[in-house]
Amino acid sequence: MAVFPYGDWIRYRRKMLKLSQEDLSDGICAPTTLSRIENGSQQPSLNILEALLERLGFSNTFLDSFVGEKTFYLHELKFQIRQAYIIGDVAEAKKLLLEFEKDCPNTPVNKQFVLLYHTIFHASEYTPQQMLEQFAKALKLTCPKYDTLSAPKVLFYEEVIAMNAIANCHFMMKQYDMAIDVYYQLKRFYDQHTTNAEEVLRTQPMVLYNLSTALGLQGRYDECIEICEQGIRIARQSGRASALTLTFYNHAWALLKRNRGADRICAKDSAIHAYQMASCMAMDDKANTFLAFLNEHFPDWLTDTPK
Repeated sequence: MAVFPYGDWIRYRRKMLKLSQEDLSDGICAPTTLSRIENGSQQPSLNILEALLERLGFSNTFLDSFVGEKTFYLHELKFQIRQAYIIGDVAEAKKLLLEFEKDCPNTPVNKQFVLLYHTIFHASEYTPQQMLEQFAKALKLTCPKYDTLSAPKVLFYEEVIAMNAIANCHFMMKQYDMAIDVYYQLKRFYDQHTTNAEEVLRTQPMVLYNLSTALGLQGRYDECIEICEQGIRIARQSGRASALTLTFYNHAWALLKRNRGADRICAKDSAIHAYQMASCMAMDDKANTFLAFLNEHFPDWLTDTPK
């Protein structure tokens, strides 16, 4: 296995972010292990290295040149599992997850990955409360000090997914205030943590959309509109078209509910954007929902829309 000066990069980035060794290593390795990695006296395993670098904001594609057939295979397998799920091929994602579970070392990071995605892939088999317990258990494998009142200072991709899933479970149980608290913890992480732009854009549009939904249902329309506008900007930058479409709709809905000044005009524009994008992307169910919204609240919208 080739040797790279990862320790120097990790120490430099950690100090730049004003993190202690305890902050960065929490749930991943012992602070003494991190100290040895930073001073070059110990080479990290791929799992530890990947988790540390992701918490520091480096894209995990940074590891593509890491040599070693088995470790590279497992790294790529995790990517394939995520991608299969994102495109909706759950059967393939389940098959790949079983393959990963069979071959991966028994580390907290790997156990978290398996538990997290097993719960996501088999969500229909759980009640929301059971899912909440599973997601909290997965998160605590690498964030043992986590509780709903205080998020870790730094997070990597799977930890973000776990926290978002925890918030979603609270939302499903109509515990809206608790869901909003967790979504805001994630938002504060994005706002305060100087991290790799690629990593932020992978998850931030989803979190902001979820937060805006919960805020809207609680009647917190000003906050909802502000979050929608931030989410729209970020989804445009990232090319996350599905998140952009859904956030446009939330923006229209909240503006209509607030009904202040030019809110109605802006709401119609956002609803038209949501409908047109959903239609282009063949999101038929969503497009029908948005069309019904337009026809109900803006029956003349089609004649007013530039051809």
